[in-house]
Amino acid sequence: MEIIDELVPIIAILSTVALPIGFGMFLGLSSMRSKHRENMELIKQGIVPPSQGKPTPNKYRSLRNGFLCAGIAIGLILGVILQNVTNMSEESGFFILAACVLLFLGLAYVLFYLVIKDKDLDE
Repeated sequence: MEIIDELVPIIAILSTVALPIGFGMFLGLSSMRSKHRENMELIKQGIVPPSQGKPTPNKYRSLRNGFLCAGIAIGLILGVILQNVTNMSEESGFFILAACVLLFLGLAYVLFYLVIKDKDLDE
């Protein structure tokens, strides 16, 4: 009975870690194998399999992130100032801070949209 009592934690750890990883690897490998078979059949028929190229990256991602960071910063600054000016309770002050951050985050998204709406995104 002592050996079984020592094996219980080992079996539990292997069941919670090794089984999901092994199952995921099995599914991934079987998916890759079926895709390989499909491509080989297309090649046998003289058809060039379609290649999946990388999608074109969004060149305005940095601009968007800059707008969002600036919106969060302005919202935090204004929220802290409003918290100190109004002298509300700590709970009410949190809601003022959260509302300011969300307001300026939304304004940053709108401003970003207004900046890039006329630009061609496919270039």
